[in-house]
Amino acid sequence: MKANTRSASGALLMLVVIPAIVGLLACMPVPIGDPERSRIDPDITGVWALLDDSEGPGFYAFEPYDKRTWLLTGMPIEEGDDADLGDYNLESYAELTRLIDNVPVGSDGATTTELTIYKTWRTKLGGVWFMTWEPKTVFGDKSFTPDVWIVFRMDKPDENTLELTILDDDLFDGVEETRRAYERVVKKNARSDELYSEEKLRLIRVRPEHRGFFEKLSREVLQ
Repeated sequence: MKANTRSASGALLMLVVIPAIVGLLACMPVPIGDPERSRIDPDITGVWALLDDSEGPGFYAFEPYDKRTWLLTGMPIEEGDDADLGDYNLESYAELTRLIDNVPVGSDGATTTELTIYKTWRTKLGGVWFMTWEPKTVFGDKSFTPDVWIVFRMDKPDENTLELTILDDDLFDGVEETRRAYERVVKKNARSDELYSEEKLRLIRVRPEHRGFFEKLSREVLQ
């Protein structure tokens, strides 16, 4: 990953990526795929948990905006005044369940002060599914168009797990910064390890009986 990309990615990380994600993202200067030609996958719609004990837990909610795209909302789980998330090894859903059962949502328990929003869509290139996240809270100019997009390879090892591997940018050196040009590189190298960084988000589907915790947490931001 190039140094200038690390700097730009770090700035984006601070502004639009929930703090639970640590690491500098390889951001693209153009999106991959056309959201007007995409279709959402109903199996992805819903609330997902990001579980990583070293980086901190969080949630992502994929809500259909239309038949083509999702409105994606992300938020971290933060410690309130009397809470200690260090008591929970939040690398497993079992530990998240234990936290939900024992820690109330509120200023003294589990809380959150940050909310991030993306427009999100899928694209299939070279036989591989990709997902593009378009930040809706950072804009390069008054046209409300962002300067960067985050692009992932999308894998579903099982019905309750979503793995998103961030694309590296090394293969795009010297490539014209247009969507078509970048898509040609992605399609050609879709099955090559060189296209991907080591950064990966592993999301676990939140069970229906635990969605109330997420809903209460989301109201903490509004308060």
